Amino acid sequence: MLVSVGAIASLQRSLLPDALAKFHRQCPEARSRVIPSLSMELVNLIDAGEIDMAAIIRPPFALHKDLRWTTLASEPFRLIVPRNAPERDWVELLSTRPFIRYDRTSFDGRLVDRFVRGMHFSLQELCEVGELEAIVRLVANGVGVALVPEVATHKRWLAAVRAIDLGEHTFHREVGLVYRAGESLSEPARLLTNLITGLAGITKKDDA
Repeated sequence: MLVSVGAIASLQRSLLPDALAKFHRQCPEARSRVIPSLSMELVNLIDAGEIDMAAIIRPPFALHKDLRWTTLASEPFRLIVPRNAPERDWVELLSTRPFIRYDRTSFDGRLVDRFVRGMHFSLQELCEVGELEAIVRLVANGVGVALVPEVATHKRWLAAVRAIDLGEHTFHREVGLVYRAGESLSEPARLLTNLITGLAGITKKDDA
């Protein structure tokens, strides 16, 4: 029995490997396949029935009625700046430094765009990038500043980067698991969803 799971990059590096290790110990006859991609593409794959589940950023639209969502984490966005940037207020740093924008076609990018527009910032946009790790490295190399989520793999940022809390203006992204409802899931697939949510400290329930 093959279980196929899609995953965004940050979850491939954090939660998923531990869940898969437990899964194969408990279900040694099953095989698994991990499909790396962006959240929007993974939503399309699961909606088409081509994968069993996907660990993604919560879409800014309602999921199909046959799909279920379980939130695994709520990750805060931070302003990241080069380590040697002056100790200034985050608003000043964001407004006066070159800005590396998260790709607006991504779910993260939409969150950033909504925040920037809502705060009425006038930014010195330098480039637009779709990969989180690339954005962090650009900031580490002194290219500019960026608004990015603090994911599990970034609890310890690169030494050349400083992350600044946005205080009362902090916004979050929801990361979670989307899967087919009820009997659509095989027993091995159901086991893997339970292991993923269990490792996240979540009691799985159909909440969307």
